[in-house]
Amino acid sequence: MMSGRMGGGARSRLAAMARTLLAGAAIWVAFQAPGSLSGGGVALAQERAGASVEQGMRIQSGIRTSGVRAGNGTGDVGRAFDPIAVGMRRTGQGASLLAALNGDPAPFDMNTLRGQPPAVEAVPAAEPPAQPAAAQPATPAATDTAPAVGAGAPAMGAGTPGAAQPAAATPAAATNVSATEPGASSVVAARIGELLAGPQARFGVKPNEREALAAFYAARQYQPVFTAGTAWSSLGTAVQQQVANSWQDGLQPADYEVPALSAHPGEVELAEAELKLASALMLYARHVQSGRFDPKRISANVDPSPTVPDPNAVLAGVSGAADPRAALAAFAPQYDEYRLLKMQLAGLEGERHGVAPPHVPAGPTLRPGDEDPRVPALRARLGLVGTPEDTLYDPDLVEAVRAFQRSAGERPDGAVGPVTLAALNGAGEDRTADIIANMERWRWLPHEVAPTYVIVNIPEYMVRIVVDEQTIHETRVIVGKPENQTPVMTENMQYTVFNPSWNVPPGIMRNEMLPKLRSDPYALARQGIDVVRNGRVIDPGTVDWSRGSQGYSFRQPPGERNALGNMKFMFPNKHSVYLHDTPNRTLFARDQRALSHGCVRVHEPMKFAEVLFSLGLPGEGWNQQRISKLIGGKERYLNLKQRFPVHLAYFTTYVDGEGRLVTRPDLYGTNAATKAILGIGGAAQVADGGNAPRRR
Repeated sequence: MMSGRMGGGARSRLAAMARTLLAGAAIWVAFQAPGSLSGGGVALAQERAGASVEQGMRIQSGIRTSGVRAGNGTGDVGRAFDPIAVGMRRTGQGASLLAALNGDPAPFDMNTLRGQPPAVEAVPAAEPPAQPAAAQPATPAATDTAPAVGAGAPAMGAGTPGAAQPAAATPAAATNVSATEPGASSVVAARIGELLAGPQARFGVKPNEREALAAFYAARQYQPVFTAGTAWSSLGTAVQQQVANSWQDGLQPADYEVPALSAHPGEVELAEAELKLASALMLYARHVQSGRFDPKRISANVDPSPTVPDPNAVLAGVSGAADPRAALAAFAPQYDEYRLLKMQLAGLEGERHGVAPPHVPAGPTLRPGDEDPRVPALRARLGLVGTPEDTLYDPDLVEAVRAFQRSAGERPDGAVGPVTLAALNGAGEDRTADIIANMERWRWLPHEVAPTYVIVNIPEYMVRIVVDEQTIHETRVIVGKPENQTPVMTENMQYTVFNPSWNVPPGIMRNEMLPKLRSDPYALARQGIDVVRNGRVIDPGTVDWSRGSQGYSFRQPPGERNALGNMKFMFPNKHSVYLHDTPNRTLFARDQRALSHGCVRVHEPMKFAEVLFSLGLPGEGWNQQRISKLIGGKERYLNLKQRFPVHLAYFTTYVDGEGRLVTRPDLYGTNAATKAILGIGGAAQVADGGNAPRRR
């Protein structure tokens, strides 16, 4: 599947593989669902297998042969994955064609968030639930307790910029009830009230969720909504199906307690089941939308702003939704790259039932044209047809290796040395944990997808400008060194500074510049850096630098040698990082570009600025010629009229423009830390609000 340029025969083989692997995944799903050991469970497996194979065929048909540039920073001319062919209404940054700007930006309202397309499910649910019938009207009461990320993040909730909440239910809609026995329902309602009046520690993981639970049922006179009579209501069944299928979103279904009802449940059992399912719904919504732990547990450099759902809105929105299935699906991230990872996760679950690809033995570096007995294993590893006697490392196999090297972030030279060999043999290993960890980090972005945004993928060394989930510009970047990490965060792009001065940060001044000054007081002066005290430039030779640098600042005026180049793009933040130009543009030719002190250096900043201003200053004609007139002389500021988010993100695994699952090195160890906290990377730490996770 990593063979790169695929002809019709290769696509046929992949389609055949999809039938086997996805059918296996569907059977696995069936045995996770309630009643999976019955005849209905087998029928469900067969139904899902057919749907999964059909979707797998759609994925393969999405591989085009138009010889256009692929997305996600490959920079290659090759076949691009077509998300339209797999049922997506909008293209995504990793599966997009690069659109050329013709001077007139695509019309959109920067202040209006784009509509959410329906989620692309890897495995369709069994059957749509019926809409519960309406009963007594009531309005869920709001609470003063704000939701929080994980175990200890600052409260954000509905007040978070760009927050997305489920559609608010109308008072009538929020009280849908499916009970068919009014008398029994009244008794169950009384039991619900009694349970909520007592100790509530077993209902709702967090205090604000317990408060939301009490307010929701008090507003509906404690009438049940997830049970009806002596069984689950259609809404309750829909919630249970969503929870049972939560593995598709990389979650653990066991984390969400869904009690089984006995054949003849009493009022107390029904009341407890009602409240436990409502609690599981709130926990599921929080996990799938904003993540299972506070990202700040990793480090101070991991500082995103997940949009935590308001539990009041969760209960009201799902219970009052015209389509509960759509309301439940809307909690998951709505970014197209997330959906592509979700499909990959479903495929890997199926591969667990298949035959593992052959291991390629160690040996001397294999170069194009070599004869080597390992060639048949290499060919089989990459999914190419050949015979055991064919030991020539021929051009077709070389091209497949180069495609794999590009997907692995290596130099595509076609030589199979120790690094490529290790990556090849690891490619067939279960990458489920990496996919799940990266899906988790997509939850760290604001839930509502802005109509336009800038996103830097740190491990990939790429920045993209995305409009309506379509990449319109991408270029290389330089990011922070492991000891000076670029933070993971989101803030709004606000203005650009031309001919900027560089005010040296205290850390760089203390750790790098002060030692130079102690050995040579004029070392910085030769780099064009001034020493400033009380607002005046002084002679560095008059200072005793052995006493430290307190009271002094260091500034590099605008000019050709300025470390920020000709411009910097500002999204004010507490980390004091931004995107900027650089005078040393030769570094962009390197494959590994973790070289800065934390800021992001942009390749070809004039082109980047042209695209940025066409969106932030629409209709004003900011082409490169006009922009160049601002370069030179004193500092100048250009404020954007339309502001949009800048995401500094960290994705080590993603789907590239050819539909391949790509893995990049874990530059800062953030991916390993994510897996460890989730208990899927070896260490069995427990995610917030969940049970002890299973090892994968």
